[in-house]
Amino acid sequence: MKEKTNSHDKVVKYDDNLEKILTAIFGTIGTTAVIINLFVKGLTTPNFLDALKDLAGLVVVIAVFLIANKIFRKSKQIGFNEVFEKHLKDWIEQNKYLVDDNFDTEGKGKYQKRYCSMMIDHSNIVTQNKLAKNATPNKEKGAFVYLPYKDDNGNLKNEFEFRFNKRTFLRQDHYKTEDGDVNLKAILVQIAKGINENFPVIGINAKAYNETITVSFEGMEQTEENAKKLVEMVEYVKTMVLAIA
Repeated sequence: MKEKTNSHDKVVKYDDNLEKILTAIFGTIGTTAVIINLFVKGLTTPNFLDALKDLAGLVVVIAVFLIANKIFRKSKQIGFNEVFEKHLKDWIEQNKYLVDDNFDTEGKGKYQKRYCSMMIDHSNIVTQNKLAKNATPNKEKGAFVYLPYKDDNGNLKNEFEFRFNKRTFLRQDHYKTEDGDVNLKAILVQIAKGINENFPVIGINAKAYNETITVSFEGMEQTEENAKKLVEMVEYVKTMVLAIA
């Protein structure tokens, strides 16, 4: 079974044991060289002091190497949610006449959820009357994907959420109640079912509610490849929405 990682783990992995082994090897070589040099020169007080100075210099070099290496690795590593968000932004840019984001804001609601929005009039993809980022919130576009957020304990949840609006599906006739209203829950159940059937191998679980679909990736290995798979899943949901609407 694959080992799970939480959202605070790093996507970029590093073998700390290798670092320890290399440090031990080169430290041993350097120390041995200093001792041999001391015996070659002779066990005199000046030579002994020179050997101590060389050992101190060796320790400083190794310490500087370890510190610099850790700083370098830290600057190169980013968390899983940042990787997912980066690829999601690329996807949004490719769909700029349909979706836009507010990822750089604090978000809204109790948990300050950040999200991207989708145009209600999907024909804008063809007409390109305006960029989605210029559309009026709640009138021309509505929330579509909510990013993972922190719970009451400050922990980042390993899930994100799709949100849907009845107005998106007014023109379709397949999912309607007896009184002619949009049966939104039935649509979401069908979309969630499609998610689970089409993305089973990456370890996610989608569950439909009245107006939302929650996608949990608690059991998913958090790699960059799987971050891309999640964005492919967002693309799949977009396609489902366009097909039903």
